[in-house]
Amino acid sequence: MDPKPNVENPANDEHSVCVDVTGTVLNAKKPQLLLLDAIDETLADLLGRRARDAIYDHLERKCYMSRDELPKKLGEFCDVLEANFGKGGRTIERTIAKRFYSKLEKKFTDYPEYTLVDYVEKTTSRPSDGIPFTNTTVTACMVSSTAG
Repeated sequence: MDPKPNVENPANDEHSVCVDVTGTVLNAKKPQLLLLDAIDETLADLLGRRARDAIYDHLERKCYMSRDELPKKLGEFCDVLEANFGKGGRTIERTIAKRFYSKLEKKFTDYPEYTLVDYVEKTTSRPSDGIPFTNTTVTACMVSSTAG
């Protein structure tokens, strides 16, 4: 049983309505996974893969923080970046934030006083948190019967 009426040859003499809804989910991943991807990619791009892996090893051994815990312990992660890279840690944070916003398909606005935690909190403070973003196209057509 086809829920859409046949537009070219309606089954009855009444008005027929055809609605075609096509939706695509743009960001099916949870924001935490997108943040982890942004951290991985940024550290690898700026410092290299070996340095990224060394940072993750340092976090586990010295800070008791696994890679998967970074979204929950983002403030502590930023403290480690600042302690090890000085002002360069802020540059790394900002670059992570830019990449994270890009993954969320949001416009990034640079605020000099913001930390990575501030940028992430700004994205999750919306009431639609947890709902995937969708790009939906709706096509509607109305067909009238000429018999009557």
